[in-house]
Amino acid sequence: MLVPLHGIASRHDLPLPFSFLVVGAAVALTVSFVVLLLAWRHPRYTELRGRPLPLLTRLVDSPVTRAVLRLAVLALYAWVALALMLGRDLLTNPVFGFVFVWLWVGLVPVSLLLGPVWRVANPLRTVHRLLCALARVDPEVGILTLPSRLGVWPAAVGLFGFAWLELVQPDRTTLAVLRVWVLAWFVLGILGAIVFGSRWIGAADPFEAYATTVAQLSPFRTVKGELRLVHPLGGLASWRPPPGAVGVVAALLGSTAFDSFANLSWWIQTVQSSSVISVVWASGGLVTMIALVAVSFALAAAWMGRYGDRPAAHYPRLMAGSVVPIVVGYAVAHYFTLLVVEGQHTAVLLSDPLGRGWNALGTADLAISSTIFNHPTLVATLQAFAIVGGHVLGIISAHEKAVALLPERDALRGQWPMLAVMIGYTCAGLVLLFSP
Repeated sequence: MLVPLHGIASRHDLPLPFSFLVVGAAVALTVSFVVLLLAWRHPRYTELRGRPLPLLTRLVDSPVTRAVLRLAVLALYAWVALALMLGRDLLTNPVFGFVFVWLWVGLVPVSLLLGPVWRVANPLRTVHRLLCALARVDPEVGILTLPSRLGVWPAAVGLFGFAWLELVQPDRTTLAVLRVWVLAWFVLGILGAIVFGSRWIGAADPFEAYATTVAQLSPFRTVKGELRLVHPLGGLASWRPPPGAVGVVAALLGSTAFDSFANLSWWIQTVQSSSVISVVWASGGLVTMIALVAVSFALAAAWMGRYGDRPAAHYPRLMAGSVVPIVVGYAVAHYFTLLVVEGQHTAVLLSDPLGRGWNALGTADLAISSTIFNHPTLVATLQAFAIVGGHVLGIISAHEKAVALLPERDALRGQWPMLAVMIGYTCAGLVLLFSP
């Protein structure tokens, strides 16, 4: 059911020679950086303002709107849970498409377009709120206090776990395996919220951490209790990443990179010819990719500590927002075709969660359009632009943050390692995506 490579294009579909694309991307990033140094010497987003949206604010903040949203999402999850627990163990079961396509991939466009809406719609929060209402206790208060320094580190671990499930776990598209992972996610989320309060969900739920991180690029942001239309880079610059944010972006970027790396012919041949089982190879590869992203970014950001007034260890977290555009660019490049085609397929299958020929939602007879497969060159070009564009926005975001954190005379020297790392990410991403 799932598209193995999460895409349909290859380097042979590019309208330009591949080497030209890689060199051009590196030059584009370098030129962008030089231009920023000459024309962007002071922070431009010292205060997040934006255009107020009073009518939309009243609609979004309405208890009725929020209740309808929460119950609708909870009902959808209950419907999918029916397929998970009682459906047939076949790839035609919609739960696989819902988890690996709608939820994992779909959170990106939803969060970009609607902002941090998942924090409101998260079914874990809804179930916890209902349990607290029955027990007549405050959902914000738990038995124990969650240390603030923990940040979103539990969510970073959860993101690694989901990446391992998606990319490594044997028989991941079987109900027995998926049931274990879903029950673990649900039980840990609810029990943790009971012990630590609802703050636990924001700290530990990998999907909410993913959605919240991507939402920093959304044009919609709540400022002083009012929803406003803001410049996406301004919203990103105003973000104060919590502890563990580097772990979150490293898990997202590293796992996507490994997704492409694992499909290289060289890697496949190496694994198949080895006496070591493939799970060990894949686990090691996934950990290595995430570690490479985390270590390279942390070292490049820590270099700024030589010129700033903060300890070097503080800068990776402060600069974590600059990786968000790169994460989004990679997600678009790698998963766009998967969402378009398999997203439709999942909508069709959702009408029949038990495999009994139902058309409960009226979607069973929908036609699935796969015309995107007829335009591989266009898709390849969009993928390349998504990666390069994400990195250009990442450099702009990093520069904005750097000039805000460093003295003007030292901003240039403080950013050189970050530029080198981002050029490396760009070239590596293009090679991994378009290599045969």
